[in-house]
Amino acid sequence: MAIHTPTSIDVSRLPEPDAIETLDFETILASRMTDFDTRAEQAGFDYDVGELETDPIKIDQEVHAYRELLMRARVNDGVRSVLPAFAKGADLDNAVSRANVVRIITLDERGAVIFQEDDEALLRRYLASFDAPAAGSEDGYLAASLKAWPQAHDIRIVNGGAGKVLVYLLAAAGSAAPMDAVFAVAKALDAKHVRPLTDDVTVSAAQIARYALSATLVVPRGPDPAQVVDAAVKSVKAFGVARYNIGAEIPASALLAAAYVPNVLRIEPVEVPDMAARANVAPYLTGVNLTYRVLS
Repeated sequence: MAIHTPTSIDVSRLPEPDAIETLDFETILASRMTDFDTRAEQAGFDYDVGELETDPIKIDQEVHAYRELLMRARVNDGVRSVLPAFAKGADLDNAVSRANVVRIITLDERGAVIFQEDDEALLRRYLASFDAPAAGSEDGYLAASLKAWPQAHDIRIVNGGAGKVLVYLLAAAGSAAPMDAVFAVAKALDAKHVRPLTDDVTVSAAQIARYALSATLVVPRGPDPAQVVDAAVKSVKAFGVARYNIGAEIPASALLAAAYVPNVLRIEPVEVPDMAARANVAPYLTGVNLTYRVLS
């Protein structure tokens, strides 16, 4: 998912901080055994059976290496827990609370949970909250929109000029945003702490442009053609998911490139039109029909 604002970032592309270690049991064990060998030599203890799996010292070091691995992993988890980009569940609740953002939970009259905002939606609202106090800002409109409709797949805020603000909503899986969501967002954006008097805000469901890919993959003799086709279908579908956002474009070259997985020599036919970006349209991949031809 991607939310279109000038300041929000795609946290999925952030690398893990250096404080998070890459852990490997064998590396830890080797380090411990090397340290023991050094200490044994300094003490005049002739130790030469460290390669034996039945050596009690080796077994003891394996136990302690595993416990050290668990302890270091817990430190890694502790670092992640305070970073909103990596925190999950209750850790994320606490991490975003610093910006006065809380998870949206709706209860019925008996106190049972009928809706709970997921981690991804909560993180998006947290990122948008930093500019939320500025009435009329894009992030301000976004934060209010997400609070009114946290199930949104994507929201785009467009400057329509002359004080006009256009807000487009997109639901998941190629579905149009429901009218109750449009009404809820429109009501939220009409609040005086969100919309300046000079702004004319219009909320509507984004249009969905559906497209599909049908082609023949030319593969060499040897590899299993069915596996090649399966890999290409998965790759194209992943491309479609990544581009399912308001205002995204679908270049024909990028769509076909997604099908060029290993062992695909070429693709026939290649007559795929470009799908240009439009401010209120989200491209949705409806199907991938790939066949194969083995090069003779």
